[in-house]
Amino acid sequence: MPSCLVIDENNIVQKVANRILSGLDIETVAVSGLREAEAILGMKKTRFDLVLLSATMPDTPVDVALRTLRAGPVGSAPILVSLVEANLGLMTRSKRAGASGFLFRPFDRASLSAWVEPFLVAA
Repeated sequence: MPSCLVIDENNIVQKVANRILSGLDIETVAVSGLREAEAILGMKKTRFDLVLLSATMPDTPVDVALRTLRAGPVGSAPILVSLVEANLGLMTRSKRAGASGFLFRPFDRASLSAWVEPFLVAA
């Protein structure tokens, strides 16, 4: 069963992503920030096949979060950055820092599935 780490400061986004991904038979762990993600990654022995990362975390710029994740245990996993709107500067910085792709919020089952499935097939 593939697994996904969801890093998002919004509890509602975490719950919606968890519900949708669980329905796709993807084991999901949701956390609210990079520090919590690092703690989970330090304890968890299995790897994640995919990471969904919010671009709007209050404590950490997305490019810093991406570089931190790329340097850690999920370094080779696809990381999709979650955006509320298309922001070319933010998207460019994210790609340079290691983002595999982007998804836009709010999302529903169809849109999240469409963004996630190509990366899980490749994993």
